[in-house]
Amino acid sequence: MKAEIIAIGSELTCGARLDTNSQWLSVELEARGWTVQRHTTVADDRAGMIRCYQEAAQRCQLVLITGGLGPTLDDITRDTLAEAFDQPLVEDAVALKHIEALFQSRNREMPERNKVQALRPANSVSVHNAHGTAPGILMKLADPDCTIAVMPGVPAEMKLMFHEQIVAQLPQSGVFVVRTVIRTFGFGESDAERLLGELTARDRNPEVGITASNAVISLSVTARAATAEECEILSATVCEQIRERLGDAVFGTGDDDLHHVVADRLLQRDLRIAVLEGSTTGGLIGHWLTETESYATRLTHCQLFPTAAAIPSDDSWESELRQQGESLIRSGKADYVVLSSPGFLVREDNGVRRQQGSVTVFGRGLDSSHDVSMTGNLAIFRERAARIALNQLRLHLR
Repeated sequence: MKAEIIAIGSELTCGARLDTNSQWLSVELEARGWTVQRHTTVADDRAGMIRCYQEAAQRCQLVLITGGLGPTLDDITRDTLAEAFDQPLVEDAVALKHIEALFQSRNREMPERNKVQALRPANSVSVHNAHGTAPGILMKLADPDCTIAVMPGVPAEMKLMFHEQIVAQLPQSGVFVVRTVIRTFGFGESDAERLLGELTARDRNPEVGITASNAVISLSVTARAATAEECEILSATVCEQIRERLGDAVFGTGDDDLHHVVADRLLQRDLRIAVLEGSTTGGLIGHWLTETESYATRLTHCQLFPTAAAIPSDDSWESELRQQGESLIRSGKADYVVLSSPGFLVREDNGVRRQQGSVTVFGRGLDSSHDVSMTGNLAIFRERAARIALNQLRLHLR
């Protein structure tokens, strides 16, 4: 079953506001077996809106529209929807009564202009909005066969209306969907795809999608079947194959990040860590390990080393930090120490700008150093370097 989502508003198309409604609705629809094929953002343009509704209705069985239901002159979703499908606008008495009651409850006189919010296309029904003055609209077309639901653009009102009013009116997809996200570190996108082989082929069930973000590769396993149980079986089989093929690179599921996994293992084993960071990681590891109160209890010492400009050109910084870290271990204040070097930006002969740095992790049978130099953005360089350090500790604590 195919669906499309349309977000209305010039404030969205000009970039003044971000459309978060479409993302949220896609997740909700997919969980109910719908395949969302398109997101469209349209300015407050009458001709463009009309054309968008008509084309979407021809392509799919469900169209969800958000925005443009306010009382101002640029709120023309009602008008354009009626015009798109050759219907007059009519006043919905129940909706108007609710809007009037809302103003009375606030001890305010209702502006005459707010009456337009009670209008709807003649062959549609008004959708009750218990949390605002903008009723939604539900229209079911026969030719083409399509259900159109319009909801307010205010996210809080939209989400409640969707759950309380719209879901029960949606056509049944007849499909269950289960999505599992596997998080990995250590391979690039191309290498991960090569190792996964046929698992990433399109039109498979389950489908495996690959997303890269800050050196973490997320594998989204989406299974579709007639029952939730069948989905779980299909998904579990593919997830096991992924773990077999990527091995130690798999570190978690869902929203897990490397520092979550490391901190949890430190907590489970009552181990502590000290972090001595140069500008290669810029305090990022210490920041991550103090995200929660329980994680912060594992961090016994956190120090941000001076920037590269204040560091001698030789390697004395490393011996000084290592001595400091070893002292923390000998005194029982830490079981492991993470060091990151000063970071340097160099320009190579070919003009390429390169961030240079290294990370070291040692303690309790572990002593591992890695050159983390790379081209590219400083923020990405730091996140990748911090994750490389944490990943060494994760593998050691396996």
